[in-house]
Amino acid sequence: MTKSTEGGSQTLSRGLEALTLIGESSTPISVAELAAQLGIHRSMAYRLVKTFEQHGFVERSASGDLELGARLGALARNVAKSLQSAATPHLASVSDELGMTALLVVFDGEAAVTLSTAEPRLADATVAQRPGTRHPIDNGAPGRVIRSQLNPAEYPAKDFESSHDEVIPGLHSIAVPLVLPHAKPAAIAVIYPPLELDEQHIAQVLTSASQRISASLGIRLK
Repeated sequence: MTKSTEGGSQTLSRGLEALTLIGESSTPISVAELAAQLGIHRSMAYRLVKTFEQHGFVERSASGDLELGARLGALARNVAKSLQSAATPHLASVSDELGMTALLVVFDGEAAVTLSTAEPRLADATVAQRPGTRHPIDNGAPGRVIRSQLNPAEYPAKDFESSHDEVIPGLHSIAVPLVLPHAKPAAIAVIYPPLELDEQHIAQVLTSASQRISASLGIRLK
């Protein structure tokens, strides 16, 4: 996992890569495993981790495994604050109306990232999706919606995208575009277990919510 650091700081780049690995690891990760994945000596990995711990960005479990610290969570709550504030009530409305987990997904320059979620209040069981989850824009309904915004000539936009068993095994997703200021690629979506449902109706509910979010951000849609 080596990225170009031309014109930037190699140490900072390595530290950011380390935080990304810790945050995105699907299983607990040790300092030794972190060093191996970064391709650096274990002593250097220990120094990185120690610095993160001092600033509250990384914590160690009782077994010594690494996890993101509480300070990063506090910072994350302020990411795209105006967008999250605008989207939150509409995601909640979609979630309650459809009985599904609703997602706000944005593009971070490399991948589709779940920025915020809403779960239905009256459902007996819900499907959770953690904010900060990333997946390639070639996979999953929200990713492909974002891909079409980035490259409409090659991937013409559709009214909605659907996916099955792609990002999360066993789950379906439907997503529609979300128009944001400065043409930033984004989507809103729902995820749900395999069920025979009216995808057109779900897409209509999402599209209506998407339009309300855009309007609340001062965007006039054609």
